[in-house]
Amino acid sequence: PVGHINPSLVGPSDRPPNLSSKMSTARRKLLLMGKSGSGKTSMRSVIFSNYSAKDTKRLGATIDVEQSAVRFLGSLVLNLWDCGGQNAFVDNYLTAQKDTIFANVAVLIYVFDITSTEWDVDLKYFEEIVTALRENSGDARVWVLINKMDLADKEDPKRTKYEARKADIVGVDERVGKGKGELRCFPTSIWDESLYKAWSSVVHTLIPNIGLITSHLTFLRDLCLAVEAVVFETDTFLVIAKSGSPLDGDSSTLDEREVAGNAKVLDRQRFEKISEIVKGFRKTCQRNGEQWVGFESTFDECKVVLEPLTKNTFILVVSVDPIMEVGMLQYNIRESQLHFSEFAQKSTLDRKCG
Repeated sequence: PVGHINPSLVGPSDRPPNLSSKMSTARRKLLLMGKSGSGKTSMRSVIFSNYSAKDTKRLGATIDVEQSAVRFLGSLVLNLWDCGGQNAFVDNYLTAQKDTIFANVAVLIYVFDITSTEWDVDLKYFEEIVTALRENSGDARVWVLINKMDLADKEDPKRTKYEARKADIVGVDERVGKGKGELRCFPTSIWDESLYKAWSSVVHTLIPNIGLITSHLTFLRDLCLAVEAVVFETDTFLVIAKSGSPLDGDSSTLDEREVAGNAKVLDRQRFEKISEIVKGFRKTCQRNGEQWVGFESTFDECKVVLEPLTKNTFILVVSVDPIMEVGMLQYNIRESQLHFSEFAQKSTLDRKCG
């Protein structure tokens, strides 16, 4: 019947499957760099250690390089190298440690402080770092986060300073990168949801089978007569994938289902806002000895379900079809759990989704 998953195709499951013992681990090296005081360690702590923005005030400066392995989606391990930004450390990275620091890098995340009064010096260090990166990891992507936007927006609400800084950064990459890799720039602040948008974009590109996840997520969305289905990572609550159009697409990239459901009117920042709200609420639950397990609600124009999909992910499904009930959405999600858990192990499936 319409809106119902055939259990023989996807397999029943009473709880999110744990197939971690069968997973092959994929490792990706991420460099987190920027001048001292730019906010690198603060944003890392907010995303990966569940710090609130207020909590980061007690963090000290990073000394040399702090390495941490963050398991993501069970089978993907992010080897995060948080590099201290004091001048002596940066000079050492570019000389004695150059072959070690910049080898086998998947992504460089470089953080600028929008309030810096030494922009020319900051830009010079960035150019030297990108040059070293291209010499040792030519295909690495570069994500630039222009941080502390909450301070700049007070005096520059139109963000003219941000656009000028961005143009300078793109100019450096075009001159040094010579078309290699990819550079993207984001305005960020640890005090709002912008941080989640930037880091979700980074992680999204590192998922090796993202196309497969997206196509099967779209199938589930259509089966649920929904407008969209979105997958979040359980611990960080970063967005991993969404159904239909690309994660960073605009209204021109919407597919037929999204157009029919009037998805163009949805808040462009809805995913990162959900990430921030859920992490904050989950932390409140923990302080009160409660465990957050999910969310469901029926509104006048839509029905929303947010609950576990696999051990490492949550799924958000939004349906505007009047015949679809919350219970059916939950049933379809639970019947698809085993099917989606297979994505951690392979880049293709032996059987189709429908």
